[in-house]
Amino acid sequence: MQDARTDATSQRLFPEKARPNSPQLIRSLTLTHAVLYGLGVTIGAGIYVLVGAAAGRSGMHAPLAFIAAAIVMGMTAASFAELGTRMPVAASEAAYVQAAFHRKWLSGAVGLLVVGAAAISGATITVGSAGYLGVFIPLPASYIIAAVVVTMGAIACLSAVQSISFAGLMTVIEIGGLLLIVAAALFDSGPLISRLPELLPAVGDLTAWTGVAETTILAVVAFIGLQHLAQSSAE
Repeated sequence: MQDARTDATSQRLFPEKARPNSPQLIRSLTLTHAVLYGLGVTIGAGIYVLVGAAAGRSGMHAPLAFIAAAIVMGMTAASFAELGTRMPVAASEAAYVQAAFHRKWLSGAVGLLVVGAAAISGATITVGSAGYLGVFIPLPASYIIAAVVVTMGAIACLSAVQSISFAGLMTVIEIGGLLLIVAAALFDSGPLISRLPELLPAVGDLTAWTGVAETTILAVVAFIGLQHLAQSSAE
């Protein structure tokens, strides 16, 4: 029943797929690819790039902001899971809006917003990665940023399975780095445990709660992996 409904929706939105000789994408991605891809975007943007900015705004309260963002984005994740199953197409958000409202101008506007969001998030991650590379490479930041953009662009030009496999390898490295940090914190857990009460701001501390609110908005960027997974569902 679910497969029939999915096929009917896809054929209504993209009638060219119903033709027997129309070109189709070959399924090459596996569940492992999808999981590592989604995790990599979330970990890379949310932890390695945004953690410094989050700590600068809300200090010890930053984990609270990430938890709040995760709760809010959980509803978005559920929506993407449902709609991505019904309409496994590359233009995910635009296709969802087109199926709901049947307005090409509206779905086109959503598509442009997705492009803009991707450009902003890509620039954020690029600048963050250049900051890490700048520790080891004695070059101006602008040079490193340009090199990162060109390199990632070249990798993106490869096939889907090759480029996402590379992203999956980077995800494994990122997770390894986080495990080392967690292990170091657990090894010296005395100061960490003593500061746990600082995670929650005082009820009347408006400055602290404002910082948490600002950080929550910033932390939403950490969950951009959701839409990337939906967009790759056409595979």
